[in-house]
Amino acid sequence: MLRIAFTACLMVWGVLGSGYSLAGTPGFLEPFPRSREIQNRTLDAQDYRVMLGRVLKINGLIRTDRELRLAGALSRITWQIPVGHTPEDGFRYFRDQLKDAEAEFLFECSGRQCGASSIWANDLFDTSRLYGVDESQHYLVARKGAGYFVLYAIRRGNGRVFLHLDWVVDTSDGSQDWVQVLLEQGYAVLPDWPESPETAVRSVVALLNDYENKHVVIVLHQQGRDIELSIRQSRELALRLRDQVIAEGISQNRIEAYGAGALSPSVLGGRRQLAVVILTDQE
Repeated sequence: MLRIAFTACLMVWGVLGSGYSLAGTPGFLEPFPRSREIQNRTLDAQDYRVMLGRVLKINGLIRTDRELRLAGALSRITWQIPVGHTPEDGFRYFRDQLKDAEAEFLFECSGRQCGASSIWANDLFDTSRLYGVDESQHYLVARKGAGYFVLYAIRRGNGRVFLHLDWVVDTSDGSQDWVQVLLEQGYAVLPDWPESPETAVRSVVALLNDYENKHVVIVLHQQGRDIELSIRQSRELALRLRDQVIAEGISQNRIEAYGAGALSPSVLGGRRQLAVVILTDQE
C-alpha cells in the first residue's frame, strides 16, 4: 500500500517537467556548471530579514541601514563552485540570469562593503561554511514578482568557493495574489485550506475558468506518525476536494489529486495540513 501511494506521489513530481519543484530554484535559474550542491532545504520563514545595506553586530544585535521583513516559503541552497573559479564567477553567472529574467535589483555590495562574513554565514544564512574571507564576498538582493532572491558568494580560507541562494516567496502583506505566485513559479499553496474548504474550491474553480488551457494537480500534505495512514487520509481529502471542483462544472480531465501524507515534512513547515496546487499545460 505504501509503495502504491509513493508511486502516485512520484507521478505528481513527474508533472513538473517544466523545471519547477517544491524545493530548489525557479525554472529560469540554472546552477553554475559542475557545481556541487551542499544543501537544499525548504523552510517556513515567518520573519525573514532581507538586508539592503552593510551589516554590523552591535551589542549582539544585527544592524543595517535598511531592510525588508518577509514571511512565506523559503528555499535555501548552497553550492560549492569548481576549483579554478572565483566567487565573482559564480555570482556573475547568477546575476546575469536574474537580469535576463528582468528581475529588479534592490541592493548589491562586495568585499568589506557588505560587512563581516561571519554575520552573513552564522547569523543570517545559518550556514557556517559560508564564513570566509571578507574581501572575497559578493552579495545582492533582487525581486521578481512575489519572489525575492538573496545571493551570496564567498571564498573560504582554505580556498574553497561557495555560492548561496535564499529564494523567498513573500506572502507577508496578507493580500498576495496566489495566482500570480502560481503563474510565476508553477506551484503555490492553496489559500484558505483547510480552514475554509468552500473558499478553497472557489479559488481553484476561478483559476481554471480564467485559464482554460491549463491543467492542475493538487497534492495534499498532512502531519502523521503513521505514514500509510497519513497518505490514505490525505488522498481521500484530495479526491474530495477534486470532486467538489468538478461539481462546479470543471472537466475531470483538467484536475488531478494526490495525497502525500507526511512523506515531505519540510513542506508542511509545522502546519497540520496544506494543499499545493501545481499548474501545467498537460491535457
